[in-house]
Amino acid sequence: MYPKKVLDIILESLPYDIVLIYPAVILSWIVGNWLGALSAVHKRLDNALMPVFYFFTSSPYFWFAIVLAWLFTVVIPVFPPAGAYSAGLTPSLSAGFILDFLAHWALPFLSLFIVLLGGWAIGMRNMIIYEVGSNYAKYLEALGAPEGLVLRYAFRNAMLPQITGLAIQLGLVVAGALTTEIVFSYPGLGYLMLEAILNEDYFLIQGCFLFIVIMVLAANFTIDIVYALLDPRIRQTYAGETG
Repeated sequence: MYPKKVLDIILESLPYDIVLIYPAVILSWIVGNWLGALSAVHKRLDNALMPVFYFFTSSPYFWFAIVLAWLFTVVIPVFPPAGAYSAGLTPSLSAGFILDFLAHWALPFLSLFIVLLGGWAIGMRNMIIYEVGSNYAKYLEALGAPEGLVLRYAFRNAMLPQITGLAIQLGLVVAGALTTEIVFSYPGLGYLMLEAILNEDYFLIQGCFLFIVIMVLAANFTIDIVYALLDPRIRQTYAGETG
């Protein structure tokens, strides 16, 4: 890739990661937390969904990517098998290019979304069950608080560890995206890192790792601010220190 600058090469691949990884992580987090909360409250639904969630979260990213690629490009050929857009197209904001880009984006997105969904759902389900059985929830029930109020408090407290997990996952999911991008030849940061390793381009490898570290640090910094907004205990601690 010489003589191009490492930064220029990374910046060419970074937009593909942004439109793939962040929607997959955030949407799986939202849907997974919602399904996990429903599973914690409804026993029949829990019995039906939990085996599915465990299957999703225990499946490797690359395995799900291969299954989706085989199913929707060979058995039912409705999506293109590789690349970010069709050869011969020039990136633009035209409707034709956007539709073609989304067709190439769909399978990598689904492979990340489905695997991540199971982990978020299991985490939220377990946290709500723990919170409902805690002392404050039993105290509220003893006072005659309605079940909906108890569950609302349990959900708010259960969200805090999930938010921490979201910050970590936003950085670490690049590892899963690497294998997914390899399967679909999707030109993101993970696929770029593989090419750098195969070509023994050490400067590009260092640049990719630096960007991953920056992503993790930025996500954790953002979550620290969000924590202060969501958790009144942290706000009171800050207020006490400044006072």
